[in-house]
Amino acid sequence: MNKEKIKNWILIGLVLLSFGFTTQLWLSIPIGQIIPSNQAFSGQDSKEDYDLSSFVLPQWMVVNFGGESHTKLINDSSNHNIFSDIYGEVSKILEYIFANEQDMDFIQVERDDWAAAREGKSIEVQYRGPFHLDIFKKIFAGEKAQGNMPITAIKGITISLGTDRAIYIHDGENEVIYKSQLPVTDTSLDQLVDRLEERDPVKYWTLEEIGYSDNNNFYVPLDMSSFNLPVGTAAKELDTNNHGVLDLQASGFFSDMSLVRKITEMNGSLIYTDGQSALLRIDTNGFLEYMVYSSAGGDKSRADVNSALEAALLFISNHGGIPEQLYLEEIRGVVENDYPGYLLKFNYAYNGLPFFRRSRLETSAVEVTVAEGKVVRYNRYIHQITKARIEQKPLLYPVEAADVVAKAISGSGGAKNLPVISDMYLGYCIDMGEAKNFQAFPVWYIKTEERAYIVDAYQGRLIE
Repeated sequence: MNKEKIKNWILIGLVLLSFGFTTQLWLSIPIGQIIPSNQAFSGQDSKEDYDLSSFVLPQWMVVNFGGESHTKLINDSSNHNIFSDIYGEVSKILEYIFANEQDMDFIQVERDDWAAAREGKSIEVQYRGPFHLDIFKKIFAGEKAQGNMPITAIKGITISLGTDRAIYIHDGENEVIYKSQLPVTDTSLDQLVDRLEERDPVKYWTLEEIGYSDNNNFYVPLDMSSFNLPVGTAAKELDTNNHGVLDLQASGFFSDMSLVRKITEMNGSLIYTDGQSALLRIDTNGFLEYMVYSSAGGDKSRADVNSALEAALLFISNHGGIPEQLYLEEIRGVVENDYPGYLLKFNYAYNGLPFFRRSRLETSAVEVTVAEGKVVRYNRYIHQITKARIEQKPLLYPVEAADVVAKAISGSGGAKNLPVISDMYLGYCIDMGEAKNFQAFPVWYIKTEERAYIVDAYQGRLIE
């Protein structure tokens, strides 16, 4: 018996042992007699047709009108059209680059050169990545992609619109900046920037520019009066009180349901297992966890990052559907049962702002582990906004939110120590709180050198 089989049998034994400490209710599942499949995910708004580019969108874009005048765009309802127009023109540049990169000269430059380009008239595109170069090649060039670029993974792109028209690419894996000159014939981006400036958008400054710290890597708004973000009531996508619905959901994870047994835990959570290869657990709060504890046994020819991403998206689509505003958050190389693979983390947004879960800030809404083209782990925790209302008061200013964190770090009676902030932006928190239903409310997400915090953007209270 080889080492891998021993590991699998030990894991199976531990799983079965844990069953002994629960209230055991073993049932065969008559799937053919359950409810129609279109009721399995009640209220789920899923995209049937999708392409890779819709999951690798920028986290935000900064438009610098020149000097200290700049604004930040996210893909929300108020900025969707201009966001799409600008990123559409950026995409044309990327298509040109990846289809002709053998003819383009990329040189490594100092960060000061990049900073100078960001201070002039420019477009700055920030991805959630860094994402592997092969992903961008597939999105923007497909079969036409060339193979001469020195970059490993792209985290950000800056396009200078001054007299020195150039593109700067931030290699987020190696933390270096590359530059290449651009053709000067197309002025579409310049025209879009001028049109946006005429609308007098909300101005954003860096923390360095507002005198809070020496950080100039991200931007915060100077005026919060136009941010009318709703507070909502959220519902988990699975009705965990309806075992028929959950049984139907489980049927999609096993090839032969006649072999599957169901266990009801003491807290009401359900475990489904065929006792040999896989286990599915659905918690009472709607958290779904699937695990394959046999050898991966996938296709070695599909071990690249793009194949892993395709396998993950197909699996999500077939096991719950792809929620609206789902996006790729991170791809990480892993080893699963001695097989190399990838952990793909997805999150989702409400009106362009990402969701955070209380007590699990670093956990993504959907996580898929793919080893050699085969999904071996799948976690999913999704909510939908059912009701929304606008608060009749302004949101907390970013420096006020930072002060909330500073007070929490300093403690009562101590001197207030301003935290060293590495990132800060608006999002939504999903929290059960003391209410019967889940609540969704806007928060400031603040990342320091030590940890992450979220602050209620209306109430000014530290959530976590």
